[in-house]
Formats: sequence, C-alpha cells, structure tokens
Amino acid sequence: MKKNVFLFAFLNVLTMADFSLCLAAEKDSLPDLSLNIYSNIGLVHDTRAVALKKGENEVSFDGVSALLKPETALLSGENIDVTEQSYDYNILNANNIMDAFVGKEVKTLWQSPETGKLVFDKAVLLNANYGAPILKFDYGIETSFPGRVVFENLPQNLQTKPTLQAKVSSSVAAARPLTLTYLTTGISWRADYAAEVVAEDRLNLKTWAYLKNDTGADFDDAKISLVSGNVNFVSQDYGVARPLMLNRAVKAESAPMDAVAAAPSFAAVPENVADYHVYVLPNKITLKNKQAKQVRLMEFDNVKFEKEYVFSSPLYLSSGTKNGAFKKQNPNMVYKIKNDKASNLGQALPEGTVRFYENMPQNGTLFIGESRILPKAIGEDLDMTLGKAFDVYAKGKIVNVKQISKDVSEYAIKIKFSNVADKDKKVVYKQNIYGNWDMLDENMQSQKENSSMLSWTFTLPENSEKSLDFSVRISR
Repeated sequence: MKKNVFLFAFLNVLTMADFSLCLAAEKDSLPDLSLNIYSNIGLVHDTRAVALKKGENEVSFDGVSALLKPETALLSGENIDVTEQSYDYNILNANNIMDAFVGKEVKTLWQSPETGKLVFDKAVLLNANYGAPILKFDYGIETSFPGRVVFENLPQNLQTKPTLQAKVSSSVAAARPLTLTYLTTGISWRADYAAEVVAEDRLNLKTWAYLKNDTGADFDDAKISLVSGNVNFVSQDYGVARPLMLNRAVKAESAPMDAVAAAPSFAAVPENVADYHVYVLPNKITLKNKQAKQVRLMEFDNVKFEKEYVFSSPLYLSSGTKNGAFKKQNPNMVYKIKNDKASNLGQALPEGTVRFYENMPQNGTLFIGESRILPKAIGEDLDMTLGKAFDVYAKGKIVNVKQISKDVSEYAIKIKFSNVADKDKKVVYKQNIYGNWDMLDENMQSQKENSSMLSWTFTLPENSEKSLDFSVRISR
C-alpha cells in the first residue's frame, strides 16, 4: 500500500532489529521538516526512515506534539500496512513512577545521623502516598520513612516524551520512510504590519508573521507554510480531510533570496489553495517549544495612500426631533489604501494589526496609531482608523425646525468646520437620518451611502473655515 503524504519530515535510518522490539523512529541531525500553521492549530507531517523487518513491526514515534489530536493521526508509507496506533501521553514524572511500582520491591536510601553513612535497604511499596510513601520492610511497615525511594529501572508504559506507537506490517525487509500526519493545537500565527509614512501620500509597508509554539515539541529547521482563512473544524473532531488539501502548497518551491531581493522584496508570496491563501516561507525556521518568533513575510515600498478626516455626526435627525447641537468634535484620521498594483500592493493580505510610524525631523520615529484589518483580497480597500485629529474640528446644530404636519417636519442644519493646520485636509462628514426623508437644499453635493446615511466629501484649505448647510424633510 502506497501513500504519498508530505509535510513534517524527520529522517533517521536505524539498523535492523527483531520485530518483537519497538523500533524507535528518532529525529536525526539532518531533519527535513514541514508544517502548516493556521490561526490556532497546526498540521504536521513527520517522516522518519525506519529499518523494518518483513512481517510485523512495532514502531515508536517519540517527540511528537503533546497536544496531538489522536483521532487525526495517520501513519503511511510504501509497501506497509498499519494495523494499530496508540498515543502515549502519560509522561514520566515522580508521581506516576511511584504509582507504577506500588506492590513491587524497591530500593531505599537514607543517611545515618550517627555515622553519616548512606544506608541501602529493600522494601515493598504499599502506597505511593506522594511525599510520604508507605513501605514494608523486613522489620515492619514505615509510614514516614526519613530517606528516599530508589528505582532501578523505568516502567515500560511511561515515556520521557509524548509518543505515538504503531503496529506496522511490511511486505519487505528494508529501511524506508514512514510519514506521520496529525493535527495539533498549541501552535498559531498572526500577521503584524509596520507602516512607515515616508511622504504625504506614500508609505512603506512591512509584514511580519508572529509564530507561537506551545505544543511541547521542538520544530527544528522546518519548512513552514502559513494559512490565512477561516477553516471549519467540527467540535471535538478535527478531521484531516480539508487541511490535507493544502499539501501542494508546502511542496511549492521557494524563491531564492537573490530573487526575493530583486522582486518587490517579498519574503513569501501567497498561493491560492482550496479557497485559502497560503504563505510559504522561503527559508527553514526553527521554532522551539515555548517560543515565539517573528519572521519577515512581505514588504511593499512606496505604497500610495490617501488620508481622510472623517466626522460621524452626533446629531439625531428623525421625525419628532425638536433640537440638537454639538460644540466641538474632532474627526477620525483614516488612512485609505487600494489593494492593487497601481498602489504598489496587489497581493492577498492576511488579517492583522497595522501600526503606523512617521519620522520626526529631530526626534526620530513617532508612533501615530494602529488599526486592525481583516483579510484583504486583491482589489479590496483598506480603511484604517488611527485616532482623532487635533487641528481639525467641527461644531453644528439644528438651526430651524418647521412642523409641516403631525408626522412631517423640516429641519435646517448648519455645520461649521475649522482647519488650523498649515496643510489642506480632505474632510468627510457623515449624517444619519432616520425615517422617510427627502433632501430639500444643500450647499455642497452629498452622496447617499445607504437608506439612512448621507456623506459630504470636500477639501478644507489650510487655516480656514467652511460651513455645510442643508435642509431635509422627514416623515414617520
């Protein structure tokens, strides 16, 4: 039976051994590893060359993830048949060693207070009673033995590392690679963006992948692919069918570093696989257990952006409103980017946080805010709100209310905008209007964003003021 499954690879050729012994498929010093990392789970393929005897063999894969999902484990190889798999996660510790020797003879050790010499003896461990074992000596039973219990060997059913064991039937005697595929929790990734504003309408965008490993396993010199997209998992049943569709993304050849530098400096180019975007890192990564690491993902230079100052009106306009006013409001600073090649982007962008920085002439770099973005396909817009502008503000009020009938009213509104900065500002003012309404008059052209929202977009020159005046009729 032949199964060609590729992902996580550890290689170690072992000598032939009797099939009654467990063949340890160990990691060696020259691993060839691969790993798919999702937002909160990982897909691992672990290939190790094992010397198999013709017929029945017992194979042990140690050092696998401590958070391995046993129901997803799949062991495969050429000309083999797997008849049984078991996952041993009862890891060696002082308590379970004691448990394993209850009812058995153990050695004891204590130091004589009179002579200072070490005294060895033998006893039967009656109860582990952690911290105060109950021991039966030839002279009687001790419940508070002042010494230590010594074990001559380790119990066979305990492992020093999480281990997957399998019974494998081989049609030939040969050293051959066996591949273990499984899903594991405890591993994740996210995207972090650094946007450096270099001109009035240009920025450099660097993308970093933040990797985190809490699986209990070390991933040394691993080929890593990062999957962006919402993968569906059935609760308590992490089936492997959908993640296995991503195998070909891991096989993709990475561009050499020379080519990466010559192109628009991409560290990873996304591939579209099974409706997900997969970012194949060009270099092998070592990710130890209990380690977080940042690796360069993509870079974009001279990205075009536009900055808008967006006001969301606090005025409540609805039939029955009697009055309303606000004294001062500062707008949100919104950085807008089109994800296309004309803007020097044009790549699928994973979900993440974008942090903006701007150089100060004398005091270095200034952090100016951050914004969260959802996954963005090519052609989509990025609208990133950073904070409130200081030098632009507005005040407004309902200047007149005219009752036309019981259910119909007319409202005149005046909004005054001020820009005390020495630069022109592009302003967007948004106003919600509830109920059935009609525009009666306005001194600037509005845009209807939806059935209940109007917006006005205009340039507010440096050190100037401008008024927006409009009238609406609203009915219930």
